[in-house]
Amino acid sequence: MPGESSPVEPSVLDWIRSLLRGRPLPIPASQRGLTAPYLGPTPAARPARAVPSARVSARQLRLLAIPILFLLIQAGLESWEPRSETPWAWVVGLIVATEILLWSLLRGDLPLGEAGAEAGVRQEAPVRGGYLAAGAGLALLTFFLSTNNTFRPLTVVAWVGSIACLMIGFWEGESLLRRGWDRLAGWVRHPSLRLSLDGWALAIWLALGVAAVFRFYLLDRLPLDMWSDHAEKLLDVMDVLNGRYSIFFLRNTGREPLQFYLAAATVRAFGTGLSFLTLKIGTAVLGWLTLPFIYLFAREFGGRRVALAALFLAGIAFWPNLLGRTGLRFTLYPFFAAPALFFLVRGLREQGRNDFLLAGLCTGLSLYGYSPARILPFVLVAGVLVYLAHPIARGRRMQILIWLATAGVIALVVFVPLARAGLTYPDQFLSRALTRMTAAEQPLPGPALVILLTNIWNALKMFNWDSGEIWVVTIPRHPLLDVVSGALFLIGTGIVIVRYFRRRSWIDLFLLLSIPLLMAPSILALAFPVENPAPNRAGGALIPVFTVAGLALVAVLSGLRAAWPRRGGLVLAVAAGALLLGLAISDNYRMLFTDFAALYRNGAWNTKDAGDVIRGFADSIGTTRTAHVVPYPHWVDTRLVGFQAGTPGVDYALPRESIDGLAGEMAAQLFLVNPLDLETMEKLRQVFPDGVAQAFASGIEGRDFWIYFVPQRGGQP
Repeated sequence: MPGESSPVEPSVLDWIRSLLRGRPLPIPASQRGLTAPYLGPTPAARPARAVPSARVSARQLRLLAIPILFLLIQAGLESWEPRSETPWAWVVGLIVATEILLWSLLRGDLPLGEAGAEAGVRQEAPVRGGYLAAGAGLALLTFFLSTNNTFRPLTVVAWVGSIACLMIGFWEGESLLRRGWDRLAGWVRHPSLRLSLDGWALAIWLALGVAAVFRFYLLDRLPLDMWSDHAEKLLDVMDVLNGRYSIFFLRNTGREPLQFYLAAATVRAFGTGLSFLTLKIGTAVLGWLTLPFIYLFAREFGGRRVALAALFLAGIAFWPNLLGRTGLRFTLYPFFAAPALFFLVRGLREQGRNDFLLAGLCTGLSLYGYSPARILPFVLVAGVLVYLAHPIARGRRMQILIWLATAGVIALVVFVPLARAGLTYPDQFLSRALTRMTAAEQPLPGPALVILLTNIWNALKMFNWDSGEIWVVTIPRHPLLDVVSGALFLIGTGIVIVRYFRRRSWIDLFLLLSIPLLMAPSILALAFPVENPAPNRAGGALIPVFTVAGLALVAVLSGLRAAWPRRGGLVLAVAAGALLLGLAISDNYRMLFTDFAALYRNGAWNTKDAGDVIRGFADSIGTTRTAHVVPYPHWVDTRLVGFQAGTPGVDYALPRESIDGLAGEMAAQLFLVNPLDLETMEKLRQVFPDGVAQAFASGIEGRDFWIYFVPQRGGQP
């Protein structure tokens, strides 16, 4: 009406100022009803059935442009050549797309999602002093029983007993053991079996099923050949099977023990022998079992839809699937980090001491898995500090610090046997960390601060641009994430940043900071910056990375659904979701089963071919004792040939100088020789003039070798 003053809508600068102050401006009346405050609209929040205005059309255009632009940018970054040059055109495009994303977030086009409600301050439950005293005594006994770097039955009993007593002593409410016993007794008295499966549970199992395909399909053939690290691991597994129960395995600069006991159990349970498949079964299963805790962790940041999206994206992703297929300890880092982070976040949000205890338990166990997990205690401390720095911690800071201390006690008690081994063999225990972080092995190639900052930048860009040059754990100079997940990660990062400034929630800041913190084992390779980024050492970061990507996926689909009236939004969101997930599945399948498979086959020495030749010789006219591999610089690891030939622990190496000693042998002889080793071939012709040389064609350039066969002589076996 003429006499009324129309309200002035806030300018862009007003929005930005309000964002930085953490006090968002109210949504203008013209936009009310068009934005969803949480992940997915409620029926009351759907747009009215009126004819869309020009503003609505602009909103719809922005919502369509955001995923399309980021997908195009990520695809461009992936295909940019040469990789040594910065793709400035795509960088400019990324800046423009980020501005559109920020504008849409400020206008309320995309929902920021919701985190779980924070619990109020409550009185701490008393501890059980008797159990704590017993646990402390057993922990001290465990330390003294862990001599000679050996797990003995009494050591294990005292160790497990100390952990159980301390967990019961600190536990709030009825203990898990008592609760489980009561339920079991009740079931025995009144046995019954009830199964229920709702639509949501079915969706979770479907996502886990798709992930299982990526984890276990062609597991025996991808990867096919081992490298030298696998020989060291299989020798350690052989020690376990032979009754040598080490706490810390000293071979190859020292290794934590968990994988070797897991592999030994796999051998005995499935009869797979000392083989590459044995190593891969254990690590692939652990990688798959990590997914439920990724779901639980992501649920703390955005509800169950974000959790399901994170679970699915992580389940099909190239990065975690490859870590699980290597047959090495890499996947043990995220396997323990996921539950530790989940219990920490839930413990802070719901104010539960029990969650802190479980976080400490997982952290302590992680130290027996893969050495980069040693950063995990510092990540948990950082999470608590982030929480304490926010107003939500007012009135509960001392309680949180006490709970953190109890978690530290649990982790320390779990660590006791390994701590004793570390004190006994400090050089081996600290070798890998010190040689990477300090000048213990070689001088730093430059100022430490400059290297650190460069490493941080190189590590952070591995998701979307360059994942490094370690060809056994990535596709060199290729983004670690597929096009869809990479684009969603960029969008999700923007969402979490804006959400933090709008809400000042500690949980958002911790989500962002946890990514570089969990990548610290890769970033801190100051003496060997060429080893950074290392996707294996940064494996713990996949938990928050796919949480951020899942948050973005749900936000994009929820925004599309809310912006179109009636069923149009639902149809569009479903179609867009199906398209994005279909593209992600296709891209990750190509990366793992096509690109990486070919790269790995061309890069790894074909020890399986050599082992098959020796196995065929031994099963026909010869024996494994009369089969030999003549070593050559930078060629096959002759120990691996023994494992591939089905003779674990046999090293088939026979130096050229030792060939003369076989001149009098009457049995059939077999020699495998590098095609470039002309001196050895000449030596064989001189010593065994009746021998026959045949080239083995592997079908891969540079992987052929000579087979020199000497027939049986004089009728002797």
